[in-house]
Amino acid sequence: MNGSVLLVIGDDEERLHLRRALSGEGWRVIPAGSGAQARQMADRQEFEVAVVDNRLPDERGFQVISAVQKPGVSTVALLHDEDTMDRIVGIELGADYYMRSPVNPRELVARVKQIFRKRELVGSGPSGKIYVGDLEIDQDQVQVRKGDKEVLLSPREFKLLYTLARSPGRVFPRDALLRQVWGEDEYIDERTVNVYVQRLRNKLGDNPTAPQLIETVRGFGYRLVKPKT
Repeated sequence: MNGSVLLVIGDDEERLHLRRALSGEGWRVIPAGSGAQARQMADRQEFEVAVVDNRLPDERGFQVISAVQKPGVSTVALLHDEDTMDRIVGIELGADYYMRSPVNPRELVARVKQIFRKRELVGSGPSGKIYVGDLEIDQDQVQVRKGDKEVLLSPREFKLLYTLARSPGRVFPRDALLRQVWGEDEYIDERTVNVYVQRLRNKLGDNPTAPQLIETVRGFGYRLVKPKT
């Protein structure tokens, strides 16, 4: 975990105390004071976590989320009380975590540590792969392949798919998926599960109007089944 690289996007002066707290944990922190700088950094630098303030001098932070998302990158959005609509848009664009700004530096440090702990847990289970039809889910490499092509998923999308795939055929209520995939995030509600299932279906080529892989069980939740042959 030490030596990991974090991208902190926000006003340089206002976010200085956050960068100092994160650097104090042994992480390398890359600052970006605007959306434009963040996009440049996303092209030039490798990083594992992006902390995105929703209020940037040149654009809204949620507009930057898709630009900094890469396989293996988790995003933490810092939102202000009046940013309700931006939060909804941010969820749709795939932010992984949400925190209320101004955020206590120690609280942010604790959240980043939690992100790294969850990654370690995903990779510490029994070695092997899960196969569902032509879908291959490699829990050790945190990688998904469909046929001969790799499917690029965000960390949160991978965790949702992995949770469903561990028990194919089992119906997971939305609130159970929230607890297992999102934990105790105060900003997240059951609609978020619907958004992420839709994102998974699109990326996996599972027809959303007649899904064969991730099925909706009306009134309950979702289950993953083997495609019909």
